[in-house]
Amino acid sequence: TSMNLSAIADEMTYVSDKLVALGMVHLVGGNFSVRYGNKMAITGHRSAKRSLTGEDLFVGCVDDDTPIEGASATLDMHRTIFRRTETNAIVHAHPYYAILLSFYTNVICPIDENNIYYLGEKVYCAHAPAFMRWATLSDEIAHLLTLSPATVLKWHGSFAIGSSLNEALNTTQALDQAARLIIDTRQLEPHLGPATLPQYAKHNSFNVSDEDPIQGKQ
Repeated sequence: TSMNLSAIADEMTYVSDKLVALGMVHLVGGNFSVRYGNKMAITGHRSAKRSLTGEDLFVGCVDDDTPIEGASATLDMHRTIFRRTETNAIVHAHPYYAILLSFYTNVICPIDENNIYYLGEKVYCAHAPAFMRWATLSDEIAHLLTLSPATVLKWHGSFAIGSSLNEALNTTQALDQAARLIIDTRQLEPHLGPATLPQYAKHNSFNVSDEDPIQGKQ
């Protein structure tokens, strides 16, 4: 059985349209990939992702570092994530509230039931050493995605994984809503007093120590 590029392209178009409509990517922003066995299909560099066809995707091997001409500049990051996790799909997007919160914290801790369920107790942020040098973070991003199905590149965007692109889209939505709830509860505190958090929200993104889960990783 071979990879159905036409079906993958249709799903990528759907996910891209959703993300654009939700304000979580620019029209040519973001990138997506799907794994099938040891093969992977990924979107092109700075490509508009409307009405994609199988011919718009770039296919290569997960366990091979051979460059794929025309593929997204994040190809190596996607390959590393596939190697380090069991995921079948990756969505890189630019969710506004998650990015906004990354200006203030290195750990985003959901405070509501739904997003703790989807994301876990903590979503970690990584930061590039220089402008647009996030491609150097492949190992760090892959490691953080073993701790939560989403991670944030500070000041830039997110990576989310799932068994399908739709699941990774759901995770991206959960991340952005989790961040928005944190921000909005803080904004309401001067007017309504401190928010009452559920007992199972064990952490607060504004109080948690700047722990670095990358230090001492395996």
